[in-house]
Amino acid sequence: MTKRLIDIEDELLETARRELGTTGIADTVRSALQLAASRAARAREVEWLVSGGMAEMADRGARDDVWR
Repeated sequence: MTKRLIDIEDELLETARRELGTTGIADTVRSALQLAASRAARAREVEWLVSGGMAEMADRGARDDVWR
C-alpha cells in the first residue's frame, strides 16, 4: 500500500462519508474507490451480456457441455 497526499474538498468528503456510512477519511476514500471499481466491473458485465455474452447458453447442448 502506498501513502498519498491529496487535496480533498471538505464538503465532498462529508457528503461521501454520509452516503457511504463511513467515519474516517481513509475509510471514506477506500469505500468510494471500491464502489467506483465495482460499479465499473458491473457495467462491463452488463455490456458483455447485452452484446450476446451468454448467447451460447440459449442452446441446450452448449449449456449442457458447460455443466459437465
